[in-house]
Amino acid sequence: MTLLIIIIQSIIWTSDLWLSFLPESIRKISGIQKDMNAFQDSLSDSHQRNVPEYESSGFLETSRQFSTTAGNLSVFNPNTADSAAFISLGLSPYVARNILKYRRMGGVFRKVEDFGKIYGIQHEQYIRLKPYIQIPLQKNDFLRERILPDFENSQIGNNQSPSRTEDMTIGSTTSQHIEINRIDTTTLLQVKGIGSVTAGRINKYRNRLGGFYSIKQLEDIKGIYPDVLIRLQSILKVDTSLIVKINVNKASLEKLRAHPYLSFYQAKVIVELRKARSGIRNLNELLEFKEFSAIDLERLKWYLSF
Repeated sequence: MTLLIIIIQSIIWTSDLWLSFLPESIRKISGIQKDMNAFQDSLSDSHQRNVPEYESSGFLETSRQFSTTAGNLSVFNPNTADSAAFISLGLSPYVARNILKYRRMGGVFRKVEDFGKIYGIQHEQYIRLKPYIQIPLQKNDFLRERILPDFENSQIGNNQSPSRTEDMTIGSTTSQHIEINRIDTTTLLQVKGIGSVTAGRINKYRNRLGGFYSIKQLEDIKGIYPDVLIRLQSILKVDTSLIVKINVNKASLEKLRAHPYLSFYQAKVIVELRKARSGIRNLNELLEFKEFSAIDLERLKWYLSF
């Protein structure tokens, strides 16, 4: 039995050697010719189509994601256009989905160049669509309009390069600055070099202080680089009347010690002193204690009331 199996397997394995010697009539009767013809036809079809084997995989599907058609060019706003509009412009459905996903994640096209950064958009597509992109001024971007020619001229007159203003996303004139004690996080984000974390730190520190009395106080905040401080100093102003002061005769120990310029021991001296004297009348009374130096009182004068 074993010998028979070996003989049958040998016949099957060597069929390509002896099959061609069989009469055509026998091949047709056995169905062998039919199988061979089907195989030859499949090879012929593949050759005529000239389609590589990998086209049956996902390779072509991926490449089609980046394909483009001529499209009907028309003015569009990438912040409001729908997928149908993007496809009509010649973008693939894949790219249209990427744009909509970017917007759903909170992304906003603030300038024309931002549109060219969407994944899947080819450079040629961006160049073709660029003249038709219109992005209305966003309500949070009104400060961009403050970069005025006279500001640039004043910088040139001071022997500074005109490109100085290009480093700033928001600008000002010498007579028009932004109030640091009113500026919000959204506006701070318009300044080149300030991200959401740094903007949050600035506002958080301002709230702890009660307000800034000098732009130099920004140097106390971690994460602000010197070049960013220079930009802020050129566009910000300080109104000390907006500072929220602490009444030393009424504030609790917890509130006093929470101020960045007061330590726990200094806050405790204030509480004990006002009890002993039925109130503190002025800062000079604090100079009697070693916990306070003249430098301490110089900056505390902006934040304490009596």
